[in-house]
Amino acid sequence: MKHRKGHHMTHPLLEIVTYQVGSAGEADAQRQCAKEIAAGFPGFSGWLPLADAETRERRADLVVWATPEAAAEAARKVGSDDDFAPFRATISAFGAMGHFCLPAGGLPMMQAGEGMELGRFRLRPGVTEEVLREAHARMIERHLSRQAGWRGQRLAKLEDGSWLDLAFAATPGHARAICESWAGNADCCAFLALIEPISMEFGGIA
Repeated sequence: MKHRKGHHMTHPLLEIVTYQVGSAGEADAQRQCAKEIAAGFPGFSGWLPLADAETRERRADLVVWATPEAAAEAARKVGSDDDFAPFRATISAFGAMGHFCLPAGGLPMMQAGEGMELGRFRLRPGVTEEVLREAHARMIERHLSRQAGWRGQRLAKLEDGSWLDLAFAATPGHARAICESWAGNADCCAFLALIEPISMEFGGIA
C-alpha cells in the first residue's frame, strides 16, 4: 500500500517472549501481577500467558502493543523497574524475544469480564468498501488505539450487506468511554460520514 511522503503507517506489534521459571505456583502469581501493572501502560492491548504442553515451567508470553515505541518502553520498565522485580526473580532462564507486525486492528486477546461494543451500520450510497476500510484503519491508528483500555477492533461484513464494527476494551466501562471519545475527533467524524448507523450495543466477555 502506498502512502503519502512523510506519513508512516504504524501497525500494532505482537511481542513473543519465551523463558523458564523455577516454581510454577509463585511464577503464576507474579506473572498475573506483572500483567496487571503492564495493562496500565500506554499502548498495551493484551497479554496471553502460555505454558509448555509438557512442563509448566517453560513459558511463552504473547503481548500486543499498539506501537513499537510502546513495546520498547514497556520492555525497559519490565527489565528495570522495581515493580517487576518479583516477576523477574521467578525467571530461571531467558529464551528469546521477537516482535511481529499485526493488522491495524490489533489482535484482541479477550478474557472474561472484559468489554466490547458492537456497532451495526450500512454504507452510505456511493461509498466503497476500500474507502470504508481505509477510514476505519486511520481512525484506529490515530485515535482509538491510543485510548486507555483499548484492546482491538475489527470490521465484519454481514450477508445482508450491513456491517459490524467490533471494538474490544479492558472493561465495559472502557468500551463506553472509548465510544464517547469519538465526539469531535476528526478521524472518527470522517468515518461516521461514510456510514448510516443502525444500532449500537455494549457488553462484556462471558
